[in-house]
Amino acid sequence: MHKCVPFNKYFYFIGFVCFIFYAAFHILRGNPIIASISIINVIAITFILVKYKNNQLQHIHNDLFIALLSLSVIAACYELGSRGIIYIFPVVAGYIYYYKAKAAIIVSTVLCTFALIASLKHLDYETAIRTLVPIMITVVISFLYAKKVEYHQTQLRHIAKSDHLTGLYNRRKLISWLKEKEARISRNNHLLFLCLGVDNFKHINDQYGHSFGDYLLQEIASKIEEQINPLRAGDKDIVLSRVAGDEFIVGIYGVIPYTLIKSISPKLLNCVNNIDCIQGVSLSVDACVGLTTRSSAFSYEQVIKEVHIAMYEAKKASKNQTRFYSSKLAKAVQEKLHVVELLKNALLKDEFYLVFMPVYGPTGSNITGAEALIRTHNDALSSYTPDIYIPIAEEHGLIHQLDEMVIRKAFKTLKQSVLNHTDTFSLAINISSQQLKNKHFATMAHKMALEEGVDPRQIEFELTETALVDFDQTSIDIIKQTKAYGFSVALDDFGTGYTAFSQLRNFPVDTLKIDRSFTSNIDNSGIDQGKMVDVILSLAHLYNLNVVAEGVENSQQLDYLKHRQCDSYQGYYLSKPISWSTMIELIEEKRQ
Repeated sequence: MHKCVPFNKYFYFIGFVCFIFYAAFHILRGNPIIASISIINVIAITFILVKYKNNQLQHIHNDLFIALLSLSVIAACYELGSRGIIYIFPVVAGYIYYYKAKAAIIVSTVLCTFALIASLKHLDYETAIRTLVPIMITVVISFLYAKKVEYHQTQLRHIAKSDHLTGLYNRRKLISWLKEKEARISRNNHLLFLCLGVDNFKHINDQYGHSFGDYLLQEIASKIEEQINPLRAGDKDIVLSRVAGDEFIVGIYGVIPYTLIKSISPKLLNCVNNIDCIQGVSLSVDACVGLTTRSSAFSYEQVIKEVHIAMYEAKKASKNQTRFYSSKLAKAVQEKLHVVELLKNALLKDEFYLVFMPVYGPTGSNITGAEALIRTHNDALSSYTPDIYIPIAEEHGLIHQLDEMVIRKAFKTLKQSVLNHTDTFSLAINISSQQLKNKHFATMAHKMALEEGVDPRQIEFELTETALVDFDQTSIDIIKQTKAYGFSVALDDFGTGYTAFSQLRNFPVDTLKIDRSFTSNIDNSGIDQGKMVDVILSLAHLYNLNVVAEGVENSQQLDYLKHRQCDSYQGYYLSKPISWSTMIELIEEKRQ
């Protein structure tokens, strides 16, 4: 059955019963013409029901039945007079149901005219005119009702396919458009598909409010439309859709030259970047674009998935970036998903453990602290280093669980040792930058310290310097609250270029850890590299911050740092990461 053919089986079943009754009634009353017409309608309804059951119903079948029904009414008027006229009303209602309003009123008027002419055999002109008035009132009211229904149907169709905020196509209409193109794709007509995602849109919403964010999305939609509207003038079929909060998709079908593929992404990014003021508020708007193309058969699910993968990869790279989907990219994403599953299983089965990198004091001979480092017993996951799977955990929402697990294990380890509540030893624990957005972090850490009987003054939480890229007042408040509970905070990998030295006074940290890239270049032949270390040490001491030099690999580096009065050191020259028990033995040996 054609999906657009209107059909109401109850209407036909009721009609079937009625016409059988009419046929029997008029056979008994001796009116063979009406009886014959009723039998013909029974046969027609039976034919349509069979077609419907066999999924073969077409428009022509409904049209023929309605025509037959109309002739039946005219015949009834001719044979029965006023008793036949009453059948005009349900037939007019059927016209309103089946046809559009304009067509319905035309067909209804024609039916009424012929029916009244046919009934003149039994009616005088005065009675016919009196009968005509209610009929025409019925037709007009039915027409007005049909127009109202059509209007609401149009509105509903618009709502069903449109995004309520921007007026663009929504996801449902986008999928419908793509399904249509699935069957039409060819060597001559290609598909270009782009996904534009706004950077840090959640931050904009949080800072300025959701109504402001809505207005920004409307402005972005308008700017994108301005860019793609000139392309509609050609033979290309183009769709623009908002599929998620801050994600817009552009689909272009037709002959697509390479110049268009190359130029469209920069144009879209540029039009978004040019938005510099919304409702009197100055702001900078950035975005990223993912692209994919098709010149052969495809599925709409795969195309949508590909542009999202490409767009997310572009966002990870930097702001205002473009990425094309490729099999290499897909393989990398698949591997990430594999790592995510390994992480989930390892967390579920408690397959992580800690090793500790000793931190040595000013003389370089005594252990004054340690940095907790995560490792795993899981054979598959252990083939990846923490530098690989920790960012994946951050990306896929597992980092809070991972951080809490590491903190708990570190606290338990310290609690069970002789170093607990020792003011000459501190334990450093790495935490994700995402904790700077977690308003419950400080409370969670303090509660955990109380549960494990650990003194917060022995604990130092380390954040990488990259965490300060999106540093805001919320981050400052979380660090201050953490410090208020007695914990200290260190800035890891310092000097890699993200933080201006003048900004140090704004960051409530206690310790700077000099990045290993500076330490590794200190030797007799590269003494100039030590100038950067000198600057970091001078500024740290100016702000009363402790300094830990990472990556000490030889005696020259250690001597250089000791001569510059560095506070602490760690690196493979002093010790590689070791178990807690081994570190305790080293401390005990020194004491003896």
